[in-house]
Amino acid sequence: MKNTYLNALVIIVIITLFFVEPTFAGPGGFIAKAVTKTLWGKILLFLLGIILFPLIIYVVLREKIGVYKARKVLKRLSVLNRNFNWMDIERSVKNTYTRVHMAWNHEDMEEVSALVSSWYWQNQQLIFLDEWRSRNLKNVCNLKSVGVIKPLYVEVSENDDLEGTRIAFSITGEMEDYLMDRQSRKVVEGSAGYQEVEKVWIMEYDNGTWILDDIREGTMSLAFAKLGNIVPAAIEEKLNSTTRAVR
Repeated sequence: MKNTYLNALVIIVIITLFFVEPTFAGPGGFIAKAVTKTLWGKILLFLLGIILFPLIIYVVLREKIGVYKARKVLKRLSVLNRNFNWMDIERSVKNTYTRVHMAWNHEDMEEVSALVSSWYWQNQQLIFLDEWRSRNLKNVCNLKSVGVIKPLYVEVSENDDLEGTRIAFSITGEMEDYLMDRQSRKVVEGSAGYQEVEKVWIMEYDNGTWILDDIREGTMSLAFAKLGNIVPAAIEEKLNSTTRAVR
């Protein structure tokens, strides 16, 4: 019975792969797989969803626990530094997310050099945008809306001012992102049209500002949510003493 279940799962996954098309999923240069809008594609995904339902429930619950713990850490840290207040962080991350996508569409990462790490913007510019331009390709990236922003994992710095603290966020956005030939205007990679995309953005607290340091695939969200948040002993003691003083 177990082998039959596994064989059926493998067959559905393999077949599903034939009903997906590549589409660029925003800054980071990753290629996401999006199921086509064909009837068979939807049916296969539906069947796969039924089979994997227990796993889906586990993933959702485990991620919620991770988000809860990360928010709890940030709430405590906000006592030491108001820039760790969730509403301020969310606003900052949303602003960076929006502006980075605009820069990606303009093919000029220098526009957001103050919002991303030096390594990141040079990496994006040289490896992806400049390379595509040399091949006479233009990247079209239009962000329609920003969805949910969730903290998954917090790695607190040992610095008293918390400089160097890193947070992994799960961010969803409705966007279209594809490559087209500059002369013929023909789409050569991906497809026009908006879709919801999830990515994991890693932000670092640097000089009083939250800057983008890296982007990972959305499939990494569970891995980050399962990590234990890191709070150095010195910072933990400082938090405890501050709490006692407030009481």
